[in-house]
Amino acid sequence: MSIPLNSCIILGGTGAVGKCLVKDALSSNAFTRVLSLGRRPISTENDSSFTNLAALEQQSVDFENIETTFPQTNVPQVVFCALGTTRAAAGSAENFKKIDQQYVIDSARYVHEKAPKDPVTGLSKVHFVYCSSGGANPNSFFLYTKTKGETEKALAEIGFERVSIFQPSFLKTVEPRAGVRSAEWVVGKLVPVLEFISEKNSTISVASVALAMRLAGTSETADVQGVSPKSLGVNPKSKTKVAYFSNPNIHDIVNKYNTSSPKL
Repeated sequence: MSIPLNSCIILGGTGAVGKCLVKDALSSNAFTRVLSLGRRPISTENDSSFTNLAALEQQSVDFENIETTFPQTNVPQVVFCALGTTRAAAGSAENFKKIDQQYVIDSARYVHEKAPKDPVTGLSKVHFVYCSSGGANPNSFFLYTKTKGETEKALAEIGFERVSIFQPSFLKTVEPRAGVRSAEWVVGKLVPVLEFISEKNSTISVASVALAMRLAGTSETADVQGVSPKSLGVNPKSKTKVAYFSNPNIHDIVNKYNTSSPKL
């Protein structure tokens, strides 16, 4: 069963996953208002893949000055976050961590601060749905996966009622991604081989990630389309319910949805 929702916030709507999230949220009619917040607006002109544009609102946010540029709006029950960058696009490890981690955490903390609280638990009445990465680990030796792992840990401790974390593997995109990492370029060349070996574990389309995130955001339970998360627990510090969805989980959610949804 889906929760009836009036609106949602999407952080990072101009990225590969974020843009698909905006399109999916609009076309699904799950929300009467979709507020996309990012460093710049999404270009929807002459793009027929965007539908139901009357429901879309956009605002540019300076993530280094959130308190003065974040819109003064009621915080909805669900907030999606697809903020992120690449080491190459960021220009330095320091800048990468600022954009990929600090912007995410600062935004989440601001949302938590402004959201209504449960009178008993004190938790924010928000389901925060975050696009992380496969291999995310705060103890990793690699900058990218370490940063993602640290971000996951911070989000789980902020104080939301629910946090759902999606950990896709290599992302298949329609549009080229700016500043693609050299490792991703190599993997991209190997995608046909990886898919032949095990598509379910190695690759996923950005549209599939977006669909699974939207379905999770509107689900009353941690299970999405009857698919249980890879792991589910309660953060001991914040008491937040945290669900982690792996690449195979995402494939299963999308397959179940496509099987159960009537074809027009």
